[in-house]
Amino acid sequence: MDLLRRHLWMVLLPALAAAGCAIDRQEARSAVSGNLLENASFEQGRAPWFVLVTPNWEDFEVTDQYAAHGRYSARLALRAEGSARSTKIAGVIQEVSPREFPGRLSGSYRIEGWTRGTAKQYVQVVVIVFGDPSAKPYPNHQVRYVLGGVDKPPLRFINARYSFVGGSELQQGGWVRFDLDLHADFQRLWGYVPKEFSKIRVLFEVRYDAKKAIETGVSADVYFDNLYLGK
Repeated sequence: MDLLRRHLWMVLLPALAAAGCAIDRQEARSAVSGNLLENASFEQGRAPWFVLVTPNWEDFEVTDQYAAHGRYSARLALRAEGSARSTKIAGVIQEVSPREFPGRLSGSYRIEGWTRGTAKQYVQVVVIVFGDPSAKPYPNHQVRYVLGGVDKPPLRFINARYSFVGGSELQQGGWVRFDLDLHADFQRLWGYVPKEFSKIRVLFEVRYDAKKAIETGVSADVYFDNLYLGK
């Protein structure tokens, strides 16, 4: 099936281009390479990316200010005043329903204007698996990949495990690449690789979690681009 799909794309792409259709090269490569994420470099705007509609979630924007590949990226702007508390998240989400559990999640992120207002301020990628009978009695189970900002679990969840890709320090002003082995990490943290599931939700976030009022204002702009979920 993969060989047939690649062959069809190789045949169709030149014909579509000759017909004057606007085809983004990155998206074409994603289709050929088996990327489960649609519009993975945000070259086609917002869809199908979304955010959660809750009081502590902030929306994202597609911007041409920075890009790791192509022209656009997703900008997550985290802001809070010094008297704020609890949790605040700026993020972008996509859900997929493949037949097999993907083995790799990769992409690039960039941090600008990081002002730490609380100790638990960090950047992370979350992979949530729904509908897996092995996760019962929990509604889902997940791995939270901390890309940077903290080096200890900022929160405790009975259905979540943490993997620390980076430490508490953060690199600003340049693109940072991450490449995650989902099979190895779920096996290591949960004891198995999911086999049966209804959907997978992938979240790219910058956030803070503060039980007390934060010491100073929180400010951070985090950009995500050139994302991949697949084999």
